Amino acid sequence: MQPSRIVSDTRVTLVYALAGLTASTLVVLGGGRIGPVRSATALTSWFGVLSRDSYQPGDSSVPGLLLVAGLFGLVLLWVPLVRRAHPATHTEHQVWAIAGAWSLPLVLGPPLLSSDVYTYVAQGMLVGRGLDPYSVGPSALGAAPAAAAVDPTWRSVPSPYGPLATWTQHFAVVVGGGTPLGGVIVLRIVAVACVVAIGLSAAALAGSHRIPALTLTILNPLVLLQIISAEHLEGILCALLLGALVAKRHGNRTLAVVLACAAAAVKAPAVVAVAAIVARQRPQRAPAWRDGLRDGGVAVLAAVGLTMLVPHGWGWIPALNTPALGYTPAAPASLVGDLFKPIVRPASFDDLSMAGRTAALLAAGLIVAYLTATAQRRLLEMTVGLGLLAVAVLSPVIYPWYVLWGVLCLAPVARGRLREALIVVCASASVLAAPGLPRLTADLVGLGAVAVALAATVGPRALLDSTRPMPRRLAASVRPGRPLS
Repeated sequence: MQPSRIVSDTRVTLVYALAGLTASTLVVLGGGRIGPVRSATALTSWFGVLSRDSYQPGDSSVPGLLLVAGLFGLVLLWVPLVRRAHPATHTEHQVWAIAGAWSLPLVLGPPLLSSDVYTYVAQGMLVGRGLDPYSVGPSALGAAPAAAAVDPTWRSVPSPYGPLATWTQHFAVVVGGGTPLGGVIVLRIVAVACVVAIGLSAAALAGSHRIPALTLTILNPLVLLQIISAEHLEGILCALLLGALVAKRHGNRTLAVVLACAAAAVKAPAVVAVAAIVARQRPQRAPAWRDGLRDGGVAVLAAVGLTMLVPHGWGWIPALNTPALGYTPAAPASLVGDLFKPIVRPASFDDLSMAGRTAALLAAGLIVAYLTATAQRRLLEMTVGLGLLAVAVLSPVIYPWYVLWGVLCLAPVARGRLREALIVVCASASVLAAPGLPRLTADLVGLGAVAVALAATVGPRALLDSTRPMPRRLAASVRPGRPLS
């Protein structure tokens, strides 16, 4: 490459890095002034960035508008980088540099867009006090600041997270000096490490498409906002899932099964990956059922071992319905329940909701069963990613960070229409349900986000790219045994 071209690309990279840094700063400043969720008390003002008071209807919408401006800014900067080759991302070093700039304010700022991390810390403190987080909620801590920081909706609710997640929560509190704020900081460090691991694993799985894989993972605003800023457990979950896929690609079936089981010990939906890995065996090995039986045995032993990380390790299974206590009207399960209203008029809201959720879960189960039974027909990343997307979308409730389960598994191998669809989903989910705005305004912003994402991705170039045949070429470029570039 000519020196003048290198200088030009470096300048473009610097422009995108600084623009994203500005957008992330707006997210932190706007989100911080919105404050914690209603009736919760912030652990600290975070050097004056985080308001002690929560947003109330009728309050100024300026912080909310700043937050939305930052979110839209990140999305609009990301779309041209992720859709096609761009001068700002000619090399992997450029992608990592931009990701570092975009994430810096989010790393240094308070947890935003969700208060789940305070629930994690409170559950870790329950373990430290000898209490069972699968039987009691954070309210069992009494008047402790950790309990006061938790969303009131979840203060009396047992933990739905697996034993590895609970162990990690307790570990964060211990390393953080036994204080809730220390636990939040440790979990932020863990989240950053997980994003780095996700990027490295995605690049390793992508073969010659390393840069597209990186732009869809470590530059993804949904990753930066929901894993780094909000510190959701999806960071640990997806890092383990991608690690399992890398291990399987290199022929280490035992490690792949163990890592997939570890992911399932964080959140239950990762069982989809365990089933897919066990079901997918090398056709040339005969008899294949012996390998499947062996992998199944490894999975059972790994599951039993992981439950021993914390007391009452099996207690999370009865609490798996905890997330379903919430209600998200836009979830397909809720929409299906609404469709039943004209048909079954005397039915109560609870009955209709249960019918919709049952139908959605049944559909998700059938999709996962089909993908698992036909795992030999497609790349393992496709089977795992599509299965996790089905579970995320058809869950009783759906939150923006749920789609990361499938998106990050698909990112290394997604091409054409599938890649465009993932971009639209992530771009839309990054802006949906922004706090600090009146309900109607927030809904309009969400619709605008979907419209902008569709307009930015579904265009003439996108249609041309998506019509190119690629399954055979893709399978050849990432088949097992081929050296990874």
